[in-house]
Amino acid sequence: MRYRKWDICLKLRNSNRLSALLIAVALISFGCSKKKSLEVEFVMQWGGSGSKPGKFSEPIGVALDAQGNVYVADAGNNRIQKFTSDGKFVAEWGRAGSAKGEFDRPMHLAVGADGFIYVPEYGNDRVQVFNSDGKFQFMIGKSGKGDGEFDAPAGLNFDSNGKIVLADFYNHRIQIFTMGGEFQHKFGGEGHEFGQLYYPTDIAVDGQGNILVADAYNHRIQIFSASGEPLNSFGKKGTEPGQFDVANALVTDHQNRIFVVDFYNNRIQIFDKGGEFLYQLGSAGKADGQFEHPTDIAISEEGEIYVADFGNNRIQKFRLNKK
Repeated sequence: MRYRKWDICLKLRNSNRLSALLIAVALISFGCSKKKSLEVEFVMQWGGSGSKPGKFSEPIGVALDAQGNVYVADAGNNRIQKFTSDGKFVAEWGRAGSAKGEFDRPMHLAVGADGFIYVPEYGNDRVQVFNSDGKFQFMIGKSGKGDGEFDAPAGLNFDSNGKIVLADFYNHRIQIFTMGGEFQHKFGGEGHEFGQLYYPTDIAVDGQGNILVADAYNHRIQIFSASGEPLNSFGKKGTEPGQFDVANALVTDHQNRIFVVDFYNNRIQIFDKGGEFLYQLGSAGKADGQFEHPTDIAISEEGEIYVADFGNNRIQKFRLNKK
């Protein structure tokens, strides 16, 4: 069974739930004859299905702060959970609703340079901002198609000037705001041509300040300048290396490598900064190192990788090492 648009990120407006495809590998070694090989080592996993602290119902987003704390958008439970880097529960906040501090499907959250937690909400068409203890600070956006309005805000990140860059899913565009939430400009628009978007879901920013967009249902990654000019794209629909079946989240590391969450292919793919395929992590399964529809990824400066394993209701942690 295939699922409707945004089932990947995953507020199911028709209330369908994802069923399982499963994925595999606890210790994965990648090799490439033309590249330096890497080793990705499984470290640990935590979670499990439930609503108690430390349990998850459809974890969609994962983000890290400067202290190494891990924040998880626990979408089915309409809350944010905070953990230490080794998975110890610290705090939680939120419940279902539309008031301040309440959520309707929190999505690909991010931590700003100010230490605040920025949480886009699929159902409430807004971004809520909290401090690291979960205290509400302010709100950005409302439902609509105008400038500064959203139709299912999906993922966000911050550009080299500290501005908020947000993927506006059903409006097929990227919007940019000041850190205070003032609209600046937009780019994209619905379509399949170079520079157009078809249900964008997540944002990353590389070391040159370029904006990388998970152009999910075009099954590709697009790279734009900070001003929104299209520079490059890579990927197409498929199962081979370098191909995607819904590219729904991404992150870059300090070497400008690009890590892409390949939702229906149940894997993470790694590319160089130009979009050349390097390595692959994962396949379908429930064991350590396996995934069931991964939805988000975060990487620390030390090379620790955290993956939101949506279908398995857990967070998995890996370590990236050069051989």
